[in-house]
Amino acid sequence: MITLYRKYRPGTFDELIGQEHIKKYFQKSIEKKEISHAYIFSGPRGTGKTTTARILSKVLNCKNPINYNPCNVCENCVSINDGSFMDVIELDAASNRGIDEIRKIRDAANFRPVSGKYKVYIIDEFHMLTKEAFNALLKTLEEPPEHVIFILATTNLEKVPETIVSRAQVLQFKNITEQEITKHIINISEKENRKISAEAAKIIARKAKGGARDALSLLEQVLKFTDNDITKDDVINILGLFDEKYIVDFINSLKNNNKEKLLEISNDIFNEGKEVEAFLEETLEYIMNEIQNSNDLEKDIYIAKKLSDLFREIKYSENKKILFDINILLIAANVRNNVNENKINISYEEKTETIQETYTSKVLEILLNKKDKMDLGLYFALKNAKIIEKDDFVKISFEKNNLFEYQIVKSKATVLELLYSNLSNHLVKLDIQYEFDENDDSRKNNIIKLF
Repeated sequence: MITLYRKYRPGTFDELIGQEHIKKYFQKSIEKKEISHAYIFSGPRGTGKTTTARILSKVLNCKNPINYNPCNVCENCVSINDGSFMDVIELDAASNRGIDEIRKIRDAANFRPVSGKYKVYIIDEFHMLTKEAFNALLKTLEEPPEHVIFILATTNLEKVPETIVSRAQVLQFKNITEQEITKHIINISEKENRKISAEAAKIIARKAKGGARDALSLLEQVLKFTDNDITKDDVINILGLFDEKYIVDFINSLKNNNKEKLLEISNDIFNEGKEVEAFLEETLEYIMNEIQNSNDLEKDIYIAKKLSDLFREIKYSENKKILFDINILLIAANVRNNVNENKINISYEEKTETIQETYTSKVLEILLNKKDKMDLGLYFALKNAKIIEKDDFVKISFEKNNLFEYQIVKSKATVLELLYSNLSNHLVKLDIQYEFDENDDSRKNNIIKLF
């Protein structure tokens, strides 16, 4: 059975979900016949990087292109769609990361295309290549054959050497908006002859965190377990989620120090066999999604930080309920008195000693003056970081007790890169680090995906 994501994968630029800036870029490039020999597609997973790479490879090799879109009916388009076209080569760098694989590409690139106009190499997660492989790739990018195009996709641009970045056109893919994903879910449901309520679709869209692929995977799961129209309750029950009202009650109970209600919520979670980690994650996501409209910014940040710490602790606890109960009661008892615990202060004159560099100071000033709640959250997070600027590189590091601040900055890396780059008038790369090694699988599960 074909998965929904593969079944409804966009076949043209016009069908691509979101990414309007990417569509416009390629529309103009194709119309003017200004195609680069190398592109870097950078952005979160499931946002259309590989799909866009395939669409581009089709339109460049299509026998009958329609404006800036491939026709999808000629033999070249059909072959690329079914993966049999010899001139479009896809490689997953996560499992083919060594120098031998890149040398094979370098040697094969010298031969002209077999059937198409261009030989296109699509390398996914190419930031995982070894140092030697990067060096071999660099030599090819420095003197590329005119009939070869490289499309390099990555979720971690900060791990790519500057020598590679400077030799390619860098295109930033954004998380797809909740509204766009919601509409997409409703449309796909209709094509599957099923009806889903707008509320139910919105919950799936929020859970997908900006990724169309994840959204359709969740929708597919819901479709398999229901026969009738899909309701909000169906999605909540099938995906093991929590009702928004339930989460709001929990947050308000923390703010109002309502011990009885907090313990009642705790009993419900554990008695019904639901995962407390999932509840904490959904609560954190809700706080961060709603923080722009918050009237209690300091309280929300304090609660989110404490719940983030609890999430990290509770994953490996033998008695989760006791740990959960103790912590939520402590948070509720202290939320009013300790909102300044993390040194949240909107007075810009009180700078930390670690933030002294020119561009960082300007970035902080911009975030503070914009008066946007999310920008203030990012401002507070940066105030707890150690920041070092050097040429086109900014290192932002956090100590062990600043996991929540690390999560905020990591989730807004693209925003910060744009701010630094605009201020310095050239591309600036960020290296955002937490105290432990992110490659350590045993510990990186503590990171909660926000936004």
